[in-house]
Amino acid sequence: MNKIAVIPVRSGSTRLPKKNYKDFNSRTLPEIARDKCLNSDIFDKVIISSDDPSLEELVNCKEVEFLLRNKRLSDENATTDIVVDFFFKVYSSCKSILWVNSVSPLQSIDDIKKCGLRLNDPEVDCVMSVNTLFQHCSIADRPINFNPKNSFEMTQNLEPIQRYIYSCMGWKRETYVNNRKQGFKGLFPGNIALVEASVLAGMLIKYEEDFVLCARIEEAMNGKNNF
Repeated sequence: MNKIAVIPVRSGSTRLPKKNYKDFNSRTLPEIARDKCLNSDIFDKVIISSDDPSLEELVNCKEVEFLLRNKRLSDENATTDIVVDFFFKVYSSCKSILWVNSVSPLQSIDDIKKCGLRLNDPEVDCVMSVNTLFQHCSIADRPINFNPKNSFEMTQNLEPIQRYIYSCMGWKRETYVNNRKQGFKGLFPGNIALVEASVLAGMLIKYEEDFVLCARIEEAMNGKNNF
């Protein structure tokens, strides 16, 4: 396997319990992510990884595998880097991993393809999906892309903010593993490419209202946007 997509699915969730098991317009969130990864047709294998062995039933074809991980790698304290370490250890022959979040059900097949194909670029070591925002923004009450003492700029004239949305993120094995062995503590070694995704991809499900809103949007879209 050269290029794999991994869909991490935790059995627990503090803010919205059992969200990965809830019906989302006839499918669950992991099923939606699985089907979009398969339909993107850019991966050698799609991996569903969870601490719940019953989710192995989501394996629906030979292109999908199930990977059980322990509770330590699935609880609220499990950081992304140690989970990625685990994935690269298990799939020691793969060249790249794209992490596809099940909690971003409105990301399109094209969103996934854009991130996956960008990761193939020989100049790129890792990718992160972003939304570019032309908005007045501050951090800790301090403006970062405008001067409040000047005239109020039109939004299209502002320096845009690139917001990480986490719907997809990925790594090349060689750069990631080598840097981690050398003591690198971060998540994105080497050259990171920020990949513009759709606004809908940036809608992540964390709370019940997010779930309801995203389900209504998908229902209203009626299969458009590569759902």
